[in-house]
Amino acid sequence: MNIKHNYISYFQMNGIQIPGISNPEAIIPITGEKKSYKLVLDFNDGAISIIEARYLDSKLHREIQDLSDNDVTILGTEISDGAYDENLDIHCDKCNKFYRPYCRLHPLFKIPDRVLKRDESSNLSFSQQTLPILFRIEESKLPNAGLGVIAEVFIPVGMVFGPYKGRRCQKKTDFYKDGYAWLIKSGDKRFYIDGSDAERSNWLRYINSPRFEDEQNMLAFQTNGKIFYRVIKPIRINQELLVWYGSSYGNEFVESENGNKYKKPAKNPFICVGAQR
Repeated sequence: MNIKHNYISYFQMNGIQIPGISNPEAIIPITGEKKSYKLVLDFNDGAISIIEARYLDSKLHREIQDLSDNDVTILGTEISDGAYDENLDIHCDKCNKFYRPYCRLHPLFKIPDRVLKRDESSNLSFSQQTLPILFRIEESKLPNAGLGVIAEVFIPVGMVFGPYKGRRCQKKTDFYKDGYAWLIKSGDKRFYIDGSDAERSNWLRYINSPRFEDEQNMLAFQTNGKIFYRVIKPIRINQELLVWYGSSYGNEFVESENGNKYKKPAKNPFICVGAQR
């Protein structure tokens, strides 16, 4: 199987969902002369970026596709905390600000699940069948953590996966099993997404939480009433995906005797997720 070919195919099949920029010299103008742009994987930043076509360098970038001036001018309107709309805006953890629809300097780019309908001939559970070809599921590198998700290719900052899938429940007593449910808060509404059933969830249920603060390479966030995971640090080949679930999961990281911040490994724990602020 040609992993590199399939890696680029994933970008191409996603079109220009959430492009962005990293080259300071190629900052995107909102008005003025129309220019052409490229959606690229920026090796310097280890992130998805948009650059002006004239700045494309094969040694620094892997080209994904062309973008028009109109494609990029819709990005990055800053929104004040008081005007934030959970259905329209996403918080940038690097800028610590809300943007509509996304931050132009630190963009997001969504990768879809591998399958949307179960293959009855497969021996794998439906959740395992949804795993993108960029990853594999195997025994976690963390002690006593069960299965985990491992990168087959380099995963850049800005990739987004989700939404997290499962049964919609109104109360905790409806969960099939503890440790796989998210609390969704949208306005006055409260409900849970329980991913404990491997036949009704997706591959995100296998992503573990880190033991130490420095181990985390993903962040969970809520938008439009759904939970997504985004990459916040470059993930190397054979490195495990580890998502930080936020302070509502049990307690914050606690100091260990050697000064490291430690948290017991766990599957998707029950947490109270709102917009990251």
